[in-house]
Amino acid sequence: MVDGLLLWWQHRKPELAEIKHLVINLDNGPECNGRRSQFLLRMTEFADLTGLSVRLVYYPPYHSKYNAIERYWAGVPFQRSRV
Repeated sequence: MVDGLLLWWQHRKPELAEIKHLVINLDNGPECNGRRSQFLLRMTEFADLTGLSVRLVYYPPYHSKYNAIERYWAGVPFQRSRV
């Protein structure tokens, strides 16, 4: 993940030169879990290399944003039926 982020930053840096703070929303999945020391080390290296202030924001487990059925039901209009 950090490799992709670094490539993205290197490609977009000229147009985003005024950006000093980066907020990254993470889903707390296995590859970007806050308990993964390698991931946190790589993110720290990314922040040091780019000079950005990086803030990691984690969604709670089972967030409805990632549940397809929750998105489906949110768009279905319900009508009360009379029996």
